Amino acid sequence: MYYPIQIPYILNQEFAKGINYRELPLPEFEGLAICLWEMLPSEKTSKSMKNIIIADACIDIIVDFEKEQIGFSGMSQTDFDFKVVDSGKSFGIRLLPGVFHQLTGLSAMVAMDNFLEFSAVFLEFDQTALFKLDFPVAQQVLRKFIKEQLQARESDKFVAFFNELWINPPVNTAELYQRSQFSPRQCQRLFKKSFGLTPKMLLSIIRFQKCLIALTKSKQTPAEILKITNFYDQAHFINDFKRNIGITPQQLLSIYQTTQ
Repeated sequence: MYYPIQIPYILNQEFAKGINYRELPLPEFEGLAICLWEMLPSEKTSKSMKNIIIADACIDIIVDFEKEQIGFSGMSQTDFDFKVVDSGKSFGIRLLPGVFHQLTGLSAMVAMDNFLEFSAVFLEFDQTALFKLDFPVAQQVLRKFIKEQLQARESDKFVAFFNELWINPPVNTAELYQRSQFSPRQCQRLFKKSFGLTPKMLLSIIRFQKCLIALTKSKQTPAEILKITNFYDQAHFINDFKRNIGITPQQLLSIYQTTQ
């Protein structure tokens, strides 16, 4: 299953010192959600810092205990300047690409590069009561609610199609259109509705996430990764990498190895 890389604790040492970030499994959401993540303060001070969020094609349900706010949000490209306060607690459910549309019936465009209030979708959910609960209990309540909502809805074929693309990525959009059996215009419209992204943007994210996983998990060298991810040449590979996380593949590999 698709499990994108988010490594704010590696990309920003200030973040690593001030916030404990971890990802927890969600077995009851198999094939629909990736993880439950949480951020907890590790220091008693209160200061603003940057959280680097890598583009992963996902839309998260975000619960901010500091602001008492719940909503949906995703990033079409890496955000290097997402502000967080290290005294605040937050958690989220990272939905697989396409699941936001399955869950809400709304176009993913309303939550991609945007923050959609949870109450705008689920009027019946009592947010006030949620924030009166202890942090772990609030997580369980939200998990139960989302599970019930998903069980009441039909599966979305584009969630399965994303999984196919992840397992066997097309070389380019022309191949993607052929495999989808939709015209380019139809594919553009349907991808925006299901993923909040164009086909080209989605393929770029898939390719980049595969690079990150190969680099951090498989310990493959940048040269080896270049051969398996359909980059045109090393220059394109390095430039795309820097555009997405701000450093070169070799720099990330060096940092990652020193933190393990």
